[in-house]
Amino acid sequence: MRRIVATLALLGLVLVPTAAAQPRPGATADAAEDEDEEDWDDEGGGDPQLRPPDMGSMQLDIQGSDPAAGDDDEEEEEGDDDDDDLPSPSAAQSRLDSAGAGDGTDPTIARWTTPQTVFDLHGYLRFRGDFQDNFFFDRVDPMTGQAELPFRLFRPLEDDVIPLGGCGGSDPSAPCNQHANAFATMRLRLEPTIHLSDDVRVRMQIDVFDNMVLGSTPNSLAVGPYAYQSGIVDPYYRYDRTTMAPIDTLSTTMVPPQAGMNSLTDSIVARRAWAEVRNRTLGELRFGRMGSHWGLGILQNGGSGIDSDFQTDVDRIMLITRLAGITIFGAWDFASEGLIYQERADLGGVPFDRSRLDDTDQFVGGVAWRATEEEQRATLARGDAVFNIGGYFMYRNQNLSSAGTTQPFDLCVVCTGAESANRSLGGAAFVRRGADIFVPDVWIQFLYEKLRLELEAVMVFGTIQNLSNTIFEPGPGGSNAAELLQFGIAFEGEYHLLNDQLGIYFNAGYASGDADQEGLHLVGGLPPQLPAGPDRRIDRTYSTFYFHPNYRVDLILWRHVLRQVGGAYYFRPGLSYDFIRNSFGQLLGARADVIWSRASVPIQTWGNRDDLGVEIDVSVYYRSEDGPGMLDGFYAQAQWGIFFPLEGLGWLPGINEGVGLGNAQTFRLILGVQY
Repeated sequence: MRRIVATLALLGLVLVPTAAAQPRPGATADAAEDEDEEDWDDEGGGDPQLRPPDMGSMQLDIQGSDPAAGDDDEEEEEGDDDDDDLPSPSAAQSRLDSAGAGDGTDPTIARWTTPQTVFDLHGYLRFRGDFQDNFFFDRVDPMTGQAELPFRLFRPLEDDVIPLGGCGGSDPSAPCNQHANAFATMRLRLEPTIHLSDDVRVRMQIDVFDNMVLGSTPNSLAVGPYAYQSGIVDPYYRYDRTTMAPIDTLSTTMVPPQAGMNSLTDSIVARRAWAEVRNRTLGELRFGRMGSHWGLGILQNGGSGIDSDFQTDVDRIMLITRLAGITIFGAWDFASEGLIYQERADLGGVPFDRSRLDDTDQFVGGVAWRATEEEQRATLARGDAVFNIGGYFMYRNQNLSSAGTTQPFDLCVVCTGAESANRSLGGAAFVRRGADIFVPDVWIQFLYEKLRLELEAVMVFGTIQNLSNTIFEPGPGGSNAAELLQFGIAFEGEYHLLNDQLGIYFNAGYASGDADQEGLHLVGGLPPQLPAGPDRRIDRTYSTFYFHPNYRVDLILWRHVLRQVGGAYYFRPGLSYDFIRNSFGQLLGARADVIWSRASVPIQTWGNRDDLGVEIDVSVYYRSEDGPGMLDGFYAQAQWGIFFPLEGLGWLPGINEGVGLGNAQTFRLILGVQY
């Protein structure tokens, strides 16, 4: 009983000053301030109380809005039709499936236009099941029995293997031959925001069970260091048994992922944390680790869609301002700091940069004319067109590189004597990098009635004096020197009719290729430049451009097998129809797309041919109308795709004659709750 009384008394002490700090109903702002000052004087000082944000308008006066407009205008707006203020279901569906740049990653999108609570939380819970049939396209060399990268990654490990006791069929000597993988993953994304006032807030992004494969951490799995009799220590040795599960078949529960013990990652991953401070006259300041998105997302992609896996995160200090409707921004990014002082023998020490010359610095600037969502809706309602345009420029440079340091976290300075000698550390290794890279990017968007046309074009050019981490060959003809000259463009077009229920789409993209490289992927590292031409000269210009991996165009080839669009171009027509749709967010529809992919430079492909393949993707999607927001609620999507590989993914002429390729299929189920 004494504990209960003491608890109630403590709550009373906390709540009474907080309640006293609130203005009386009907009191003016000045009167509330006077009352606060009187209470402060009466109490003789004390700890200041955190006040909730002012619930007045936070709309920036950048479009000629009248700051004196009061409650009368707000009452008139409440009588308007709510349907006009909501995005169309097709637009909401696009936000769920794609980058979703409205989370603060795109600096050109105006926000902070409505009052905020002291604390709010957004995010989603996602379940995703994948069935991947023949993602290696039967591309196995009959001479070696092996598939090359990246196809090797998707060939089941048990294929052509004869396990002890057989694979479970009638013939114990027959090898396994499944050709397919099936698994499920999940992710809980938390995006909390703390509003200290109307103009200051702190934002975060935290992932729980980030793309964790369901069933991957049973209590029968235990990994740790193990010393063999030869003295070799295996840091990832799997123990034969655990206390509660004598064999893997008899596991009894799932345990949290712990890096180095049963997983390579921990249960919780903190991705972003940054602050936003606004001055209503000058602009906005952002600093910390934050997301970055621009245009369609082929260069910088925020990756905030419910089906996204990759994203651009930057350590940045950024300034944003708007003048006469034009957004101007600039940023300094800490792209890489190289070697860091953070020793195990200095517990509790504060890490710092050990070398200034091995830093990679990045500077970003941009300007954009972009109407707000309210302005766009009003303009389109009048029957006028909306034209948005922006330019983005990025410069990156690096003098020295310390990437050749084999043990960057064990450069022991504090430890001395025999301990230091026994560690046999190689020490820091520096080599000249000499990189200067320039990246201009242009984004254009045209909206008229139910039509959207959008384009992003990016160019990468510059020099890297040395690509190696261990050697340096000086001079313009050095074998480690490189020139960059790359180009990429993406186009998206869509038109809606029949009361927005029918959607017609046409997307296309182009990424420049390189006639002196073999391969269209970066899975095995940067492909080397090969001798070409009659003089067998090595052209040191790298011209293959790669889209951001979160810019998705299909379900099989570019999404999974090759990871990202690179050295190729594609055409993607599609149709969608919404059977059920309402202004509260409920949606039920289906969509079908056909993707034809071709290589920009045929000699770069495995078969030295243009055509890579044709893919057909079909999806059925549903979203409920639960939750206060338009996109809040339950979300489900079922997808099926089939890919027909063509000559570009086949064998070179005269090699493996008669060995054909097989079609690939996928079935995907996405279940999620967005809040």
